[in-house]
Amino acid sequence: MYKDKQPTHRWHPSREEDDLIFAVCDRFFSQLGVAYQPSSVDPELSEKEKRGAATAVANWLKEEWGRPDLTREKIYPLFWEASRRGFLLLQAPSERQLSERLKKHFQLPEEKKEISVVNVSGTTSAEHVVSKAADVIVALIDKVYSEKLAKTPKGSPPPAVHLGMGAGYAAMLVAKRLAQRVSAGGDCPPLVLHAISSGGFLVDEPHKAPTTYFTYFDSSLISIKYVALFSETVVSSDDYEKLKKNPGIMIPYEQRDEIDIIVTSLAAANHEHGLLVRYLNYLVSQGFLEQSLLDQMYEVGWIGDVQFCPYSPEGPLQNVSPVRAVTLFELEELVGLTKRNDKHVVLVAGPCGECGCSKHEALRPLLANEKLRLWTHLVTDAKTARELLESPV
Repeated sequence: MYKDKQPTHRWHPSREEDDLIFAVCDRFFSQLGVAYQPSSVDPELSEKEKRGAATAVANWLKEEWGRPDLTREKIYPLFWEASRRGFLLLQAPSERQLSERLKKHFQLPEEKKEISVVNVSGTTSAEHVVSKAADVIVALIDKVYSEKLAKTPKGSPPPAVHLGMGAGYAAMLVAKRLAQRVSAGGDCPPLVLHAISSGGFLVDEPHKAPTTYFTYFDSSLISIKYVALFSETVVSSDDYEKLKKNPGIMIPYEQRDEIDIIVTSLAAANHEHGLLVRYLNYLVSQGFLEQSLLDQMYEVGWIGDVQFCPYSPEGPLQNVSPVRAVTLFELEELVGLTKRNDKHVVLVAGPCGECGCSKHEALRPLLANEKLRLWTHLVTDAKTARELLESPV
């Protein structure tokens, strides 16, 4: 298939087959291993050969694959393509000691409270936190599927695992990584993806709404169905019960009990990239909301939100604004789900994915206050964990 293949068009790595790209990555890492592992360094290996992994792979492609056109300069673009196709998935190291210290510091119950602290730092911390969250979700999908399969009568279709996805930049990154994981794994059970909030209001940021980043799963070979939620992000509190009868809200609301795993994140009330903060400020700027009402929310202690539902250190904030979020679950309901053995709530709580700012102040009540412990699995970074430990409960 590849022998003496001579391209007749301008070369681009996206035109290469999966097996060749994977073989290049595998060979490259093997070459590095031979060259730099002290226990296996060949004394006969020249310094040039040790450092020329790309050249060695190019020579190997010429001899074994009949591809003299793939020179050493083209090896690295093949790596970029491998990353795009999801072949290269880095797993950040975990910091178990910090996880245990957080549990003790906030006196968290052992059951149904798992904390993953990712030992990363720098501007890419948020990306690695969401990657770890996706890995946690993959493990939960397998767990839920096994439990459902054990209860499924023989001869029946395989059960589906229902995943509820929140809105926001962090959730979008989780969806992207998760799509790569389930596509690469090949043995993922059938999935049903539910949007648990609308999450979109800016015309230039559709990628932050669940119904748009569901498209990451379109290329997956596994069975996937979708349950969208079509609504404005925030509506009038007085009209909410009436609006819930609209098909775009009513139908997904009726199916919410089927959701096995909920994936969400949090935003800080004083941070410019929080979607609820931006939306409320947008309403003020457009004259749909009085600035005094927004000020009132801060006065009563608004510190953060989950699924556009605001909370203070004392608990959920209710009836403090004439508008409210459209969501399948209130904060109290999420807390209730964490007490069930068949439900899981994954909270992604790393730094802001857009600027890297810490959210530890908004996160603290979600650990310290039983009324706000709306998660079964918390994923955060080492810096945030240390900031939480440095302050009193």
